[in-house]
Formats: sequence, C-alpha cells, structure tokens
Amino acid sequence: MIYQKAAFDYNDLAEKLWLISNQAYTHGSPWTKTQFLADLQQPHTDYLIAIEANEIIGFLGFSRVVDEVEITNIAVNSTFQGKGHARQLLKALIQQEKANDVFQVFLEVRKSNEKAKCLYESEKFRVLGIRKSYYHQPVEDAFIMSTKLKTETMK
Repeated sequence: MIYQKAAFDYNDLAEKLWLISNQAYTHGSPWTKTQFLADLQQPHTDYLIAIEANEIIGFLGFSRVVDEVEITNIAVNSTFQGKGHARQLLKALIQQEKANDVFQVFLEVRKSNEKAKCLYESEKFRVLGIRKSYYHQPVEDAFIMSTKLKTETMK
C-alpha cells in the first residue's frame, strides 16, 4: 500500500526514511535525518510511502509549486529492489499529480545511475540537460529529467 506523509509521526518517519535512503543508495543517503525531518515539515512537500507487511520499504519525496512537481528523493530498501516498488511509487505520483492539474514533473539523477535513468525513461521522462558536479561524495554530474503530464497550461 502507498500512504502519504500525513499518516505518520514525522520524527519516526524521518528516521525510517534516512535508514532506507542510507542503505539503498550506493554512496549512502544524500540527506541527513535532520534534513528529512525539515522537509517533512514543509507544507509544499509530500511523500508517498510504500508499506509491505507493516514495514516501510520505500518512499518518494516531492515538492509542488503551482503546476510543477520536483521529485527530491526516491529510494527502496535493497531487499525489495527489482520488484517494481519504485515504479509503483512513480506511477502513483504521476496519477495523483495529473488529477491535481500538474503540468510537468522534474527530477535529477546521477549520471552513473543507469537503472534509475532507465526506469524514468520507461515512464516517459526525458533528459533536459546536465547539472555539473551536482552530487557530492563522490562528485558527479546529474541528468535533469522531466515528463509532461498535460500538453498545455492554458484552458
């Protein structure tokens, strides 16, 4: 099942998100527990949280500004990777944000993260450009990717 951040205690959730992120990413979590907690407390951010057997197994963090969404984090516990959970979270976000009349979704992904890039491309994300030295530990460029959820903004 997928839940939103409002269903959780933010202090507990920040800890769990950090643990999953730290374990899921090759180079450890790009965010600290404190950064997750601060993000959870923002009114313009939300999280989709995947639960299996009463355990948080993955999440997708995002922020919405007017008619655009930026995905800030997506991670799945390595035990559950390769089973479609990241795709399920991504599809849930796209479906939800189409209903919210969002025009476009953006994200950044490490240039070396081929699995993630293939997932995003299979869901109609396209590379818009590169952010030089965007990631640290190790320093690496990021692809800026986006997908349009509707073809025009005017009604």
